[in-house]
Amino acid sequence: MSAFGVMCLTCAVLYAQETGAFRTVSTGNFNNLTIWEIFDGSTWAAASFLPNQNHDIYIDQTHTLTLTQNEAVKSLFINAEAGAGQKLNLNGFNLDVYGSLQGFDGAAPGTPNRAWNSINWIGDSPTSTITFRGNSRVTIPLNTWSAQSDRSRYSVIFDPGPGQTLIIEEAFKALSFIIRSGTVLQRLDTSVTPGNCPTFSFNTETTVFGPGPFGELIIEPGAQLISECNDGILFRSGSISALLFILQNGAELILEGETPEIEAANFQLNGTIIHRGGSSTKTFLASTYPDAAIPNAIRNLELQGSEDLILPSELFILGDLRQSGTGEITATSSHLYFVGNGDQQIENFLLNSQNMSLNKPAGDLTIEADLNVTETLYLQSGSLDLNGNTLTVNSSGIGGINYSGGTWKNANSFIYSNLPTTLTATNGTFPFEDVANGGERLVQLLGTTAGGDLEITFTEFEGADFNAGFQDTDGTDILYRLFSYFQFSGFNPSPNLLELRISADQLIVDDVDDLRIVGTGYAAPGNNISGLDPVRLWARREVPINDFSGINFTIGSFRTLSILPIEFFDFEASWKESAPEIRWKVRDEKAGQFEVYRSENPKETWNLLGAVESDPEKQGRYNWQDVTAKKFKTYFYRIKHVEETTDLISWSTTVRLNPINSIPENGIIYPNPYTTGPLHLKLPAEIDPKTAEIKVFHKNGTSLIQESLDSPQLISDLKRLRPGLYFIQINSSEIQLNFRWIRK
Repeated sequence: MSAFGVMCLTCAVLYAQETGAFRTVSTGNFNNLTIWEIFDGSTWAAASFLPNQNHDIYIDQTHTLTLTQNEAVKSLFINAEAGAGQKLNLNGFNLDVYGSLQGFDGAAPGTPNRAWNSINWIGDSPTSTITFRGNSRVTIPLNTWSAQSDRSRYSVIFDPGPGQTLIIEEAFKALSFIIRSGTVLQRLDTSVTPGNCPTFSFNTETTVFGPGPFGELIIEPGAQLISECNDGILFRSGSISALLFILQNGAELILEGETPEIEAANFQLNGTIIHRGGSSTKTFLASTYPDAAIPNAIRNLELQGSEDLILPSELFILGDLRQSGTGEITATSSHLYFVGNGDQQIENFLLNSQNMSLNKPAGDLTIEADLNVTETLYLQSGSLDLNGNTLTVNSSGIGGINYSGGTWKNANSFIYSNLPTTLTATNGTFPFEDVANGGERLVQLLGTTAGGDLEITFTEFEGADFNAGFQDTDGTDILYRLFSYFQFSGFNPSPNLLELRISADQLIVDDVDDLRIVGTGYAAPGNNISGLDPVRLWARREVPINDFSGINFTIGSFRTLSILPIEFFDFEASWKESAPEIRWKVRDEKAGQFEVYRSENPKETWNLLGAVESDPEKQGRYNWQDVTAKKFKTYFYRIKHVEETTDLISWSTTVRLNPINSIPENGIIYPNPYTTGPLHLKLPAEIDPKTAEIKVFHKNGTSLIQESLDSPQLISDLKRLRPGLYFIQINSSEIQLNFRWIRK
């Protein structure tokens, strides 16, 4: 029996490694043939060639393997016994791994063992990297690794390519992690209760890297991290946070735990966060460490599956909210801030939010179902497209409208539950957009009410009646009325008077005193008040609360030609031959001129670029080339028409023109990545190398190079940099460029 046991043990040792596997026989450089033995299927023999991506390698006890250039292997097995010493000196280079990373005990191939080495076991510098490439597989198998290798100095890159999945089953510690392509699955060990998370964590040498937050995990565009964990997804150590967690635009973080936690001092969540899986209600991504930031600023959020997701008390959203399963996004205790600079959507669900803020520099926030804000809706800037749905505010009775800017449009109706007893410009402004005729058709109600559940509907029809033919209550002949109109209902009965205001924005107004609020073919109840504010163009009327019901309220005038719908019906801007081209069309054109205005900040300053005279032969179609524009800036444009005989002014809408795509990284300093040979610097025409400056930073923020772009030493200085990732900044009086450069 004993002889049989020895024989089987021998078989296990012999066949634990693949034919063609390599092992070290001494300390030395990777490309030194004499340090290697190769397994021929039955015995180890001196190697006649060096290992590559098709071969497993074993670094045996007491040996140190050093790279002198970038190398590739299949699986990497490292002796993990106590006293093993430094095993793999990457020496600032990269090792591609096409298989797995594992520790072992005993003579190679030994038996699987966790990593328990607390010296500089792997690496030796921040620029030393291990890159996982190849097809889908488990890269860190269960029980073959650990995060106790806490002082290794190397970074990890996952770059298997699109469609491939790399699975991590044990805790993994390094200086940084980058998921460049494909999917990384952080698989929860469910063989124990509670499940054990294979944490991503970072070097704990406080004398080298400081005592506070350290280490970064970056998910690049097109890549995914899927985590099955709750706590322990990411931190530096058991009580200290990672320095940085970056989810880049176009990347995805998929969270399958019910209460996922990432401990990081800084979050940049510019990609898409997806919550899915689990068997109970889920909470949004959180942090718990005292030195961790709160992950409350995101771009896109999607809920998949059948379980509900509870949002945090505050969430800043730059992109979309999407519900793609039967589970519901719950925001009944949340304040949601929509702050994106482009179009945003709330997709596939009715949103119930405690509070909501709209503060968008540009673009629309579009909803696909009704929107209910139970307390306060803060309107600061931007446009809320209700898409034919109903907006309800203040069902709790302790909030309301807080208006300082912005609009909504395409509303089926607006419901103001628990109407305040005192209405002001802040809580009594309802900023409708008149899509049919252009412009903001704001409504204001000012005064004292008896409460109620106010409902406002806005019915839009293009155009106006220029022969209205009725009189106002004071006997004034009304010669004009806009076809679009408002209806009000739901006031509690009261004899009190309210001041009703409706804005005539983007309607041509000769004199603000010409404005009146009228009915659709009849006088409105109450009494006219003189128009107010030459910018907002308020038509005003004093109306008894009991007389609002059943009346169509609209803009009117006692002058036939004092108010006309905006003349512009098409306006756009696009890049043409490296310069913006602005195109517009008008109807019912009158003699005069069109002035072209441009702004980089439309809330502050508009600059006149030039003017185009009206020309009947153009049949209302005009264009303008902005030859002074910079390709790398965002611009806003609008057109003002000044009528020749009356000096009446008509403004177009505002259009936003994005910059031409950023200069590609391989078009500034190239090749990128760079290994050897010629290195080139190609600058856009806007940059004068004699007056511009270049700064080069290591990825840890250390400044390495700062010199003039025309320095004869620049290319040589770049070539002398050690392999690694660098951040480059080019500054000139015209522009600042920021990009990454990789030195291999």
